[in-house]
Amino acid sequence: MTNILQIAIVGAGMAGIACARELQANGYRDIAIFEKSRGVGGRLTTRRMFDTRVDRGTCYVSPKGEKFRALFDRLIAANIVETWTDTTHTLSANGEMLPDADIYPRYVAPDGMNQIAKYLATDLDIRFNHRAIAIQPDGNLWRLTLAGTETIEILARKVVLAIPAPQAVDLLAPLTAILPVEFLNDLKSVEFYPSIAVAAGYTPSQLAEWEAAYPQVKSVTCTDDPILAWLGVDSSKRQQPAPPAFVLQSTANFAAEYPNPEDTSTASIAMLERASERFFPWFRACQWQSPHLWRYAFTKSPLAQAYIAIDLPAPLVCTGDWCGGRKVEDAFLAGLAVASHLAKVTM
Repeated sequence: MTNILQIAIVGAGMAGIACARELQANGYRDIAIFEKSRGVGGRLTTRRMFDTRVDRGTCYVSPKGEKFRALFDRLIAANIVETWTDTTHTLSANGEMLPDADIYPRYVAPDGMNQIAKYLATDLDIRFNHRAIAIQPDGNLWRLTLAGTETIEILARKVVLAIPAPQAVDLLAPLTAILPVEFLNDLKSVEFYPSIAVAAGYTPSQLAEWEAAYPQVKSVTCTDDPILAWLGVDSSKRQQPAPPAFVLQSTANFAAEYPNPEDTSTASIAMLERASERFFPWFRACQWQSPHLWRYAFTKSPLAQAYIAIDLPAPLVCTGDWCGGRKVEDAFLAGLAVASHLAKVTM
């Protein structure tokens, strides 16, 4: 017999887990999150490699609002996050390294940024390796089809799609005839910039050369560069000693030239070559490298509201960091807003 969930959430990124945690904290049960990958966090991702960890997604977080600040107070108390730096830098087009004027704490998790998501995901029912491949109405419920080791179907009274808007558009495409035009137009209006992230390992002597030339420089934005958008000393986040590692992020225009994951190795070579030209020649000769394509890295024009929702045949909500902003904090607040909305909707 098919199980009926009170609430099914697709996506275990920050929005999805924040929504589920808030609902569960307020007494809701029979909530499950379905995640296509094998871990939580979305862009709060960390990968173990070569005796270290690297953050190829969100590299640091700077809480602004009261609610997100309260979460970080708990994370700090639990020794999950700490201040990485309060000063970022910019490499100008002519090669001058300048400190940015906005000085405030940038927080990281020494054990990897995914630890923030894991903290929020504690005690949640998250079912990994479950990719949503179809959704359709079933009476006054939603029927979700999920592909994993086997294809399964579940029924839910309410559904949250906490995934990038283009993915939600694809999933809902067969329902175009029954979904409100305004709802679909809002979803289709959200576009993303891509980015390629490259983690690369180096030697202690090379890291020492960086630190001698750029003392206390951990985060660098490259202005007016056609290839590199940002570079960070990722190993400076870790408990010392940690194998030296840098993370490079590409510009959107450069990433658009490499739209397929199998192209990222070629893109990685070009990015490391560019870092060799802008910083030190040894960037091209790394000990190891690991590139990753983020198709939905940054929202071009976020929606003004925290979510979009319909109630036919049952509540369906779409949300993510593309609602209300572009950052992890925006995804967190969107998840809380969805939880509040669902609590007001009659089952």
